[in-house]
Amino acid sequence: MPLIPQAQDSALAGDLARRRAGRCLVLSLLATPASIWLFLNLDTIWPKIMVLEGATFMIGATVLGTVLALTPLAAGIGFLLSVWYGVESVYLPRRGRSPLLDKGIVAGGLLVWFAPALAAAASIVMGLIQGRLHFTRPPRDYFMATDPIAFWQGIGFWLIMGTLFGMLAWRYWRNKLLKKQAA
Repeated sequence: MPLIPQAQDSALAGDLARRRAGRCLVLSLLATPASIWLFLNLDTIWPKIMVLEGATFMIGATVLGTVLALTPLAAGIGFLLSVWYGVESVYLPRRGRSPLLDKGIVAGGLLVWFAPALAAAASIVMGLIQGRLHFTRPPRDYFMATDPIAFWQGIGFWLIMGTLFGMLAWRYWRNKLLKKQAA
């Protein structure tokens, strides 16, 4: 039995992608609560490391910092890869069909891919309704009544970013969605 699993000759590409999606989803589901637990308990973990001295302090602080950096990264990358492989598995040949699961995967993939464009559109709509745009970094508020030029530049920024995100998402999805309609 090999240490690294090899692709079987009889396994189809869709089946392999579905298995990869499952593994990435498990990674994300394990890393997310671990990350949340670490950040919630940081106030009890850090004092135990602070009392150490010399090399043990450096090793402890380095390990804690590495774990604090890698667990959210593993959760996010695992989630995105599970969506990627899951969507790819729907459109690749597989042994068995699961139409309900496939529709759920495609719906989730569409939501994830178009979420940045939808968030930009929501910012535009909220800005127009409230007459105020808020940017967090650097913290700025642009009011239509007192600073209309900056306000409309902010609306333009969200419009450009939303269009960019939407175009990139559409570029990925158009062949998948239109191919299915043509068939």
